[in-house]
Amino acid sequence: MNAVASDATTAWLALTKPATIAIYAGSACLALLSIALFVIAVRRMLRREVQLVAHMLDRYDERLASFAQTLNDALQAPRAAELESVVEGPDALDANRTLLRALELAVERVGADGAMAILSSRSGPPTLASIRLSHEEASHVARIGFPDYHGARAIQVSFGGETAPPGGTAPIRSGLFLPLLGDGAPPSLIAVLTRSADKRFTDADIEGLQGIVAEARPALELAVALREPDPVPALDPLTELYDRQSFGGILDREIARARTGRYPLSLLVADVDRLTTINARIGRLAADNVLAEVAGLLREATGREGLPSRVGGGRYAILLPDGEPQAAERLFTRLRGALAARIGGDEGSVSVSAGVAQLTPTDDAGSFVARANAALSLAKQAGPGTLANGSVTGENQGSGLSRFTE
Repeated sequence: MNAVASDATTAWLALTKPATIAIYAGSACLALLSIALFVIAVRRMLRREVQLVAHMLDRYDERLASFAQTLNDALQAPRAAELESVVEGPDALDANRTLLRALELAVERVGADGAMAILSSRSGPPTLASIRLSHEEASHVARIGFPDYHGARAIQVSFGGETAPPGGTAPIRSGLFLPLLGDGAPPSLIAVLTRSADKRFTDADIEGLQGIVAEARPALELAVALREPDPVPALDPLTELYDRQSFGGILDREIARARTGRYPLSLLVADVDRLTTINARIGRLAADNVLAEVAGLLREATGREGLPSRVGGGRYAILLPDGEPQAAERLFTRLRGALAARIGGDEGSVSVSAGVAQLTPTDDAGSFVARANAALSLAKQAGPGTLANGSVTGENQGSGLSRFTE
């Protein structure tokens, strides 16, 4: 019996051995096929990546070549484009009208064929205005620069007709140049130009132009004083508001503009309540996220009305040009409402207290900020979510408190 069983087992093994070998062989073939397909796929992917990189490099070369050509054209072209700016600042509209009106009067006064004016600033491009001149003519006259008068009231400059005039007209032959701004101001000029080779400017022409300049000068000097470029403010990396250093430059600039333009300027200083407790409860990194969120809500509440900065820790300063203290109070109300509506986490509810001050004739930057900080201190003493309005009445300084509650 055992012999029969052994023979059956041997026969079964003899039958299954070829099948097992076939399975192993099939598996090996499938493995080799998978490897081959994987290699093909990788090669195709690498080939596609190479093609994509080559295409990107070609596009980069094209753009670089285009940029180089544009830069070369700009360097070779006349610099008139830099001069064709306008006066900027709070009184820009009046200054531009004054400048163009002065040119019109100058042309009529001396019987000239065209006129132009250049106002430079201590930094940044100058302003050029012209009437009855082609672009090329204005550019050519501007490239002459500012004449050295050597104490003379005016100077006459002759031209050789180098620039092509507008169709049907003669080229510019000569011009009479006078300073446009007073002593101590950036270089400037006003020039009346003629296309007649026989035109000679007289003392009466000079006196007439001096009268026109005298009337235009106050408005133009005011505009030039306000044309100094704004500082390039740096942003606080956490809140993306202006940082503390930038706030100082912006504050000086806005005080000068408010004084010159005779408009109000308010400062709101807000501080996150119980920031130390928040730090202890959720940790510094999580608290930083809260400060960034408060800054975002502050930015939304401020809109285009003010200039918000982070001046340290959980403290923010918002300048409101042309803003009365009531505007700062409305801003605080919007911010407080946004904070009340937020969904808090482990930090719990978040509130801010604030102090507001308005610029006075006797303020400098230090006293202005000090009054706002003093009002903030009073608000902190009164409790979270409080606004203190620092005001000056006569010789006595006081603060009105407004508590905002749910």
